[in-house]
Amino acid sequence: MLTFYDIPSKVPGQAWSPTNWKVRFVLNYKKLEYKTEWIEYPDIEAFCKEHGIPPTASKPDGTGYNTLPAIHDDKTGIYMADTFPIAQYLDKTYPDTLAVVPAGTEAIVKELIDTNFPKLHPLIMFAFYEMTQITNPVSGEYFERTRSGFFGKPVKDIVPTGEAKLQTLELIKNSLGEINALYKGKYIMGDNPTLPDFVFAATFLGVKILLGEESDVWMEVAKFQGGKWAGLLDDLKAYQGVF
Repeated sequence: MLTFYDIPSKVPGQAWSPTNWKVRFVLNYKKLEYKTEWIEYPDIEAFCKEHGIPPTASKPDGTGYNTLPAIHDDKTGIYMADTFPIAQYLDKTYPDTLAVVPAGTEAIVKELIDTNFPKLHPLIMFAFYEMTQITNPVSGEYFERTRSGFFGKPVKDIVPTGEAKLQTLELIKNSLGEINALYKGKYIMGDNPTLPDFVFAATFLGVKILLGEESDVWMEVAKFQGGKWAGLLDDLKAYQGVF
């Protein structure tokens, strides 16, 4: 069986992380049997070091640090982290499941993600403060301390307000318009979802969960490009289970 590692919330069994939803979507789409183990933010580094998982992100000073999502596969004994390598591993190890990085598209898929996912960062910033609230105190305090250190101000002050909020929403709308122009049909590569779709959908779902579907930010995003992104979540609703 596969084990998927995610960050818990105050509500048992509630998955909320925009980053970790990327791989959860993939596991669900492939209909692979897995279980979730929950790891608090401050325990991620020790867990990864214990299991030989190298850093997957860099601090502003260039030093590496460990992040989730991560998986363990009883079938091969492997522990690994980071969305793209995990997706490739699952495609290769379980070839009878639906591919999310179809053969011959590896470079294209990676380019689509590397070029376009950063355009969604401003949207994630709107939910930064809620990340300190939805998590258990030990994780909320860790997130506040580390992110305020990165940005040089409290997490609550990172969230755009007033005129900056309106400008950021316009930036997000324009960026999503650029992404929408890449779509070749229902999904970015045609009739079937692939990893970029799940990466984008994970951001929307995480933000929707964190801010609430009645929040003004999500309601605005849900209208962008004629409801494209809310529609994407609806199309992928079958893969939003938590196991």
